[in-house]
Amino acid sequence: MKNKNFTIHTQLNQQLITHLNKLQDRYSKILPIRIDIHYAKDDKFNTNIHIAKQEITCLLFQAMQFELDIVGYAVVMEFNQNKHIHFHAIFYVNGQKRQKYYPVYVVLERAWHELTNGYLYDCQRNNYCINGLKMINHHDHEAFRSACYMLSYLAKTEQKEPFKKRYSDCLFLSEVPPPSHRGKPRTLGVSKFLIPLSI
Repeated sequence: MKNKNFTIHTQLNQQLITHLNKLQDRYSKILPIRIDIHYAKDDKFNTNIHIAKQEITCLLFQAMQFELDIVGYAVVMEFNQNKHIHFHAIFYVNGQKRQKYYPVYVVLERAWHELTNGYLYDCQRNNYCINGLKMINHHDHEAFRSACYMLSYLAKTEQKEPFKKRYSDCLFLSEVPPPSHRGKPRTLGVSKFLIPLSI
């Protein structure tokens, strides 16, 4: 399932879905949190790709160190009409340990503001026609497909002009540890039923 309102880069979309598949293989319940990350309008570095990469990398490192039960993230860098940098981010939380997103959002917002004086936009409050922000259980096909729709927005080519030669340069993905193989073995989950390229 893809967002048909935009031109979706196939390889970028594939990377995002593969990453989610790996997280599903590792965690039985995942809570996705979608956040837009912005610089302050008067920030002199908000057009500098090199510095922006350093600063978002710093935030992502901090996010994984905080006791927020974040198990992964997918982030893309984009540019608005004024060439100012912003990021679209999905943070994945262990749904077995946490069911509410807002405490996670508050900590990330404070961390980014302290790092750059920038701000976050809480996308969870939007009423999307397809809600890709529901808890994803291992066998929940609908929640998985909705999450893929949400991820396809991150894979759009629009607002990524500086990365046309290699779109992967705008992408930040967390490492995913291999499945622990503890507990009762699962039957085929959502990620095994849905082939990413066919979505």
